[in-house]
Amino acid sequence: MKYRSRKYKTTAEQQSYWPSFVDIMTTVCLVFFFIMIVSSGINKMFVDNIVDKREKLYDSIQAKLDANNVDKNLIVFDRKKGKIDIKTETFFDTDKSDLKQDGINVANTLSSIFYDLLSDPKIADEIQYIEVVGHTDYIGNTIDNRTLSTSRANSFLNTMVPMNSALENDYGQKFKASGMSEFEVNQSKLERDRTEYNDEEASKQRKIEIRMIFSNKDIEEAVKSRSKDNSQ
Repeated sequence: MKYRSRKYKTTAEQQSYWPSFVDIMTTVCLVFFFIMIVSSGINKMFVDNIVDKREKLYDSIQAKLDANNVDKNLIVFDRKKGKIDIKTETFFDTDKSDLKQDGINVANTLSSIFYDLLSDPKIADEIQYIEVVGHTDYIGNTIDNRTLSTSRANSFLNTMVPMNSALENDYGQKFKASGMSEFEVNQSKLERDRTEYNDEEASKQRKIEIRMIFSNKDIEEAVKSRSKDNSQ
């Protein structure tokens, strides 16, 4: 009896070159992770650059104030908030907004300082606007105080940036004035402390603020946070 051997045709299994789902997801995750690292580094470099520029600007402002021998009990530059606080106790008569000679002298000094600063194109581009803010004390009614604080801010600004001056002609669009009333503070605290309010406390509230508002608002909080960390 003859046995036939059967030969089965075998075919080699072809290798698949299509990547598996796991491979694809792994690659995507690695690329995303790489992008995150690069983006984080770029953002840090960008913020660090802005912080350095801001610190140099603040150094320049402080140096110019020192060079003009300003009274540090009268004018205080707050680097953390990027503003200049000016005590106005001797600048105005009670309930008046006409700037007296002491105030005129300070306004003229700041006029020269701001013109020098804004003459640098990089600084001029960085500063969106400069706001002069008037503050009165909390004695009296809200409407009168708001009106008076605004009038005093305008009086100071008009002296600092006089009509047809170089500062007005070249950079007048960067300045504005506003006034504040008691509602800038916490109202419940104000009511709680009103009975203890005295002349010394009132004199601290009478001031002019000069605030610098910067163009890159999107990273302003990052700059403030980094500046805070550096000061600690």
